[in-house]
Amino acid sequence: MTGTIGRRGALLAAPALIAAGGAAAQAWPSRPVRILVGFAAGGANDIMARLLAQKLTERIPGSSFIVENRPGAATQVAAEAAARAAPDGTTFFYTSPSTLIALAVNRSATLDPVQALAPVFLAQNSPLALVCRPDFPARTVAEFIAVARERQGRLTVSTPGAGAINHLALVLLMRQTGIEVTHVPYTGNNPSITALMRGDVDVAHDGLFAPRAQLEAGTLRAIAVTSAERAPAYPNVPTFAETVPGHVVGFWGGMFAPRGTPDAILDRMNTELNAIMRLPDAIERTRSFGAEPAGGDRGVFARTVAEDWARWSQVVRENDIRAG
Repeated sequence: MTGTIGRRGALLAAPALIAAGGAAAQAWPSRPVRILVGFAAGGANDIMARLLAQKLTERIPGSSFIVENRPGAATQVAAEAAARAAPDGTTFFYTSPSTLIALAVNRSATLDPVQALAPVFLAQNSPLALVCRPDFPARTVAEFIAVARERQGRLTVSTPGAGAINHLALVLLMRQTGIEVTHVPYTGNNPSITALMRGDVDVAHDGLFAPRAQLEAGTLRAIAVTSAERAPAYPNVPTFAETVPGHVVGFWGGMFAPRGTPDAILDRMNTELNAIMRLPDAIERTRSFGAEPAGGDRGVFARTVAEDWARWSQVVRENDIRAG
């Protein structure tokens, strides 16, 4: 009898559950949906967020997706706003590992990104790159390591900031190769590249987006990239891993939601974004700044985030890295 009642209760409850789930799916995204970005307009993350917002609006009748730039505190301002937002599908957060690293470096941060934010979709992966002027004596990773050893710490390397992923990747490289260089942090990608162009530093540890015009013009050249495989846009540039096994640093971009957002909404967003990133114009736009489209289910991105959070937190602790 108890089993019969239980089955009957389940059958009676099922329509209500389906209706509730259907209501959540139907109610979203008929309301305006904002995508928070912790970077100023014009950068790679902003470009990707706007591409996705435009495509979502086009794909879903009656929807309106709007990018809201909230730069500050190395993306922590936007991350905290996303974590505090109502988990109803009207707020998403597009960011990169910069958020994880900023929270690890900030000793007073209370936000745990793994607990407070739900990974929704891994949109793209792009490598970091070691960039130099044409007259720099090293053309390969092995030659760069040799020059660094010869100069015994006097080789200067700029990054977009102390505690940025470029800085942490440089720390990893030094640990893996035993070299010492002088880190020169700036306040962003463009100042770092400008310093390299002026001759203020020997090389820059950046990405492929900020110096792309100089790389195409030949006024700068890339020594190596940090991806596991060569970047399709720069097939002649080797990876660090070809010379330093295991030195792989991915710089992804992805969509998050406030923790507690219904699974029906998160799954719908993941499905739509996977479809968008298979569109030829979306692929072309992503590759225009040296990135590669990614994709996959929510679990794929969740594992990436958890692994990066553990990895970068450990690097920060072991090397006592602090924000500049």
